[in-house]
Amino acid sequence: MPTILELVRKRIVVNMIRAVQPASRWKIIVVDQKALKILNITCKMHEILEENVTLVEDLTKRRTPYPTTEAIYFITPTSESVNALIEDFTKPKPMYAAAHVFFTSALSDRQFEKIKKAPVSHYFKALKELLVDFLAYEHQAFTFDSPNSIFPLFNPSSTSAMTFELELLAKQMVSVLATLGEYPNIRFYDPSGSNLSLSARFAQHVQAELDNLCRLDPDYPPSGPFKDQRAILLIMDRTLDVISPLAHEFTYQAMMNDLLVIEGGKYVYKAEGGASTDASASQTQTAQLDESDSIWMLIRHWHYADAVEYIRSTFNKFLSENKAAAAALGQIGENVAFDNLKNMKDTLSALPQFQEMKTKFSVHINICQECKQLFERRKLDKIAAVEQDLATGLTADGKPSKNVMTDMVPVLDDPSIVPYDKLRLLMIYIASQEGIHDADRRRLLECAKLSLEDAQGITNLSFMGVRLSATAEKKKENKGRYTYYGHNNSKKKAKTEEEELYVLSRFKPIVKYVIEDQITNDLDRNVFPWLKEPAPEEALSPVSPAGKKPVATNKLIGGGATSLRTTRPTWAPKKGTKNHNDGNHDDSEKESSAKDASSSEDLRKNGPRVIVFMLGGITFSEIRVVYEMIKKHSREVIIGSNHILNPTQFIESLKEIHKPDARLSANTSVANMGSGTLGRRESVASISGASASIQGKDKKVGDKFRGMFKGKEKGEKGEKM
Repeated sequence: MPTILELVRKRIVVNMIRAVQPASRWKIIVVDQKALKILNITCKMHEILEENVTLVEDLTKRRTPYPTTEAIYFITPTSESVNALIEDFTKPKPMYAAAHVFFTSALSDRQFEKIKKAPVSHYFKALKELLVDFLAYEHQAFTFDSPNSIFPLFNPSSTSAMTFELELLAKQMVSVLATLGEYPNIRFYDPSGSNLSLSARFAQHVQAELDNLCRLDPDYPPSGPFKDQRAILLIMDRTLDVISPLAHEFTYQAMMNDLLVIEGGKYVYKAEGGASTDASASQTQTAQLDESDSIWMLIRHWHYADAVEYIRSTFNKFLSENKAAAAALGQIGENVAFDNLKNMKDTLSALPQFQEMKTKFSVHINICQECKQLFERRKLDKIAAVEQDLATGLTADGKPSKNVMTDMVPVLDDPSIVPYDKLRLLMIYIASQEGIHDADRRRLLECAKLSLEDAQGITNLSFMGVRLSATAEKKKENKGRYTYYGHNNSKKKAKTEEEELYVLSRFKPIVKYVIEDQITNDLDRNVFPWLKEPAPEEALSPVSPAGKKPVATNKLIGGGATSLRTTRPTWAPKKGTKNHNDGNHDDSEKESSAKDASSSEDLRKNGPRVIVFMLGGITFSEIRVVYEMIKKHSREVIIGSNHILNPTQFIESLKEIHKPDARLSANTSVANMGSGTLGRRESVASISGASASIQGKDKKVGDKFRGMFKGKEKGEKGEKM
């Protein structure tokens, strides 16, 4: 089953690069900025150069002419790029022998006429639309890379501004659907039942663009084994759940994107010099966290504590099995084992000859160490404990949380906790309580000593549908069970469901329940109506007789599969329960986890593909949920949005959204903002400095470290597949 990332890669490599075969064999690729992003996230440079490509050049920069070589132009159909294309061949000496032009999306009639009437049109051997106007961020996730869309969508300067933005996004959504070859049935989030919600309007625009595509291409959708099984497109917006972008998440990918500086999936860190260099020397390294990193692909959705334990145990296993490494450390015959991240890092520096192993582990040891330091320095255990009680409405014991104010005030009053974390906590409190009294809000702001800008961010939660005041009239909305506490008493929460072992990770994004209800045919049609009522056989997904869950047929997902929680350390396992966290992770486990979304077996035979689109940005925790649903239900699920956001970007957008010129100012304040910025890393020491040891017993991470997330011990239950 090819994933969305693999489908885009095929379009670029097969349908574009390989489709151009000049007589001279060699070719050049010319891209604009947006097309370059698509190319970079889809293909490695060595893969492109292997296709007889000699250069990849930027359309907007000065270039050396190659008048005897043909060029592939991979560009967006904007007036700027089209003008630059034509200009390349109107010069006295044309840049290239000929141009094969591939557009990322549909070319407008106006731009087509401009190219057709250009006096240099005879140089253009091909004009094609690839319809890849989006970034396939992961195998099951995509983004339009449009963070500024939040402003015209949730606080438009005019109705026409919102309409214009929705039309742009709808065209990109159709590019996604065309790549997937889908003509889906559409459902949209509409709690008011008015058909006037943001999601309803977007659904109508997507349907109009789809119908237009079908008129232009009578053969769409393409034929295939699942042509008669239409996908389900679930359209929702950020008003469904504002807590997920605010709450601290402690799974590996989400935590590092929250706490560290991650730019375009790249992590920059300082690596210690090797044994042959000055001991104090350090080099700045950049690590690309993608499918080429097997460790990343395996642990990115694990809890941070599980990830640390896996890295520690695998590292120790390498040392115990490699005599050369032990000899380099002068510890032959000794029991070599490390429970300390810093010790592991120092050991890597002492093994310069093992470059492959150093490259494999050093980046993740640095990530774990830096996250641990920030977790402790910012007292995130105290903050997250209150957040979880607020977000779930339950204490760690499973009882209704009644004294949240008593627990929250000491956190807000603590001068050692940064204002940014206090702001997140206050926002979660107001959203979860569906408004508080104005006097209480003023007192809490004074207690937290937040700035006027921070207070404005709280006020601007109203643009996300949050009720700020307890005295304000409630909106006439029916959200069903898709509220923060709506699932607590649900009959769907079976007693056999595995409990969350980490009490600081009890809150689940609401999108999880929406996806699961769609898969099991339980999605509330009053909250998520159909845009066009499908035929009865299309409205229901096939489910197994027992448990309303498809029978798992994929070897990566079935009964013998490795769970998302595999290798998780346990502190109170049931009798007879095997502790998987012994470091014995074989290569097949790594391979299956890394390719959990790209199996050769097509999951659509278990039911239609589910495509989720969130207006206003998606979080890394919501992306993780999609992979969990795939494993649990053996169904293909894809999620996308105009932007993949971290908490910093979401909060900064909230602070700006009330301004009339917010969309323009966001070009510098939000769109180019990386994770971990905005003064949240003040006085952060170099990760090569001393850090508290993670003490352990019997080669296991100790109770002190485990307690950072644990809160109280729980027994482990097996995951029902």
